[in-house]
Amino acid sequence: MSAKPSDVKPYYLKVTTHDNKVTKLAVDKIEEVTVDGKDLFKVTAKAPDLVQRNADNQFTEEYVHYFAKPKAHEGDVYYDFNDLVKAMQANPTGTFKLGSSMNASNVQPAGKSYVTNAFKGTLESIEGNKFAIHNITRPLFGNIEGGTVKNLLLENVNIDMPGFDRVAPIANVIKNNATVENVKVTGNVIGGNDVAGIINKIDGSGKVSNVAFIGKIHAAGNKGWYLAGVLGENWKGIVESLR
Repeated sequence: MSAKPSDVKPYYLKVTTHDNKVTKLAVDKIEEVTVDGKDLFKVTAKAPDLVQRNADNQFTEEYVHYFAKPKAHEGDVYYDFNDLVKAMQANPTGTFKLGSSMNASNVQPAGKSYVTNAFKGTLESIEGNKFAIHNITRPLFGNIEGGTVKNLLLENVNIDMPGFDRVAPIANVIKNNATVENVKVTGNVIGGNDVAGIINKIDGSGKVSNVAFIGKIHAAGNKGWYLAGVLGENWKGIVESLR
């Protein structure tokens, strides 16, 4: 949302639990508020028999969630997923930092992945943080060649691509000493053949460290290729500290 809507009837809050169960709650009202100096949308949702503890540790029949208002990027720090994807596609050798968690809903991928140019730069959260990108429906990158992706989360992933081979949320291939570390992915991934929860292949050299996938993976193809929770194929790479 870029502005407070006049009619909240079409809106729902999609809540994903720690065990990857998804619930939709009808939005009752949306307010513009300021909390700790930050401009936010306060979204209040209701559902039958809903019981929730509020900030004062009291039971309430409402569910309240706060969303940050869209904010333009400041230097190499980004707050909007669409802005981030366009910037990485245009300059795949740059440095990009998540300044907050982001929502990928309604963001159009460049092709099979959000970023189709070989990524040789760095993507990470700002120092001391581990922000999330929510609701991706395509792999984040095609290939990562010498680049680094670290200190972030992909949450509520919903990749449904049964007609495509080599599908994984972070990237298909990493090589040339590329690094993926301190990354956690939760959600569902469906591809044709060669499907994985993090990346499909380390090709020649690369490192995958301190990563985790929680969710469901399905290969709809019939070629007998890899189906893997984290990594399908490792050729001369390093894989360690899987969680």
